[in-house]
Amino acid sequence: MDEPEHDDAMVIIAIVVSRVEALVLVSVLEAAGILVAAGGVHHASVEVNSLALGGHRLWVPAAQWAEASAILREAGADRDQEFCPGVRRAVLRFLALWLGIYGATAALVAPASDYPLSLLASIPFAAIVPVNPQGRGDFYLLPEPA
Repeated sequence: MDEPEHDDAMVIIAIVVSRVEALVLVSVLEAAGILVAAGGVHHASVEVNSLALGGHRLWVPAAQWAEASAILREAGADRDQEFCPGVRRAVLRFLALWLGIYGATAALVAPASDYPLSLLASIPFAAIVPVNPQGRGDFYLLPEPA
């Protein structure tokens, strides 16, 4: 992305998946005196609809793009992120427990019910709700001077 020609133009500096991440980035930039316009912050934070609607876009004035880029680099926005292995293990343990309890219950109920086994097997998928989408935001930072 090339530097804009007009100082009054707004440029996209980031498109992030998480509403919380968008609000944190806005707070970091505003604390440094950067004017920030955030789009999509009223999207629900527990649905992936915000990603389908284009994510949460952050705009800054072209005149402040270099300063905002430096601040986001200092905050670590351009570093790769990894999903926490401790959280992953906890989620997998919970999922195993939940599926075990559900499987035992379904095994006892299935022979006594008129519902097909395929219907009973699909019920757990109704409870899956993406509450924390782990996606990497796109950052459009001004390139560092060589």
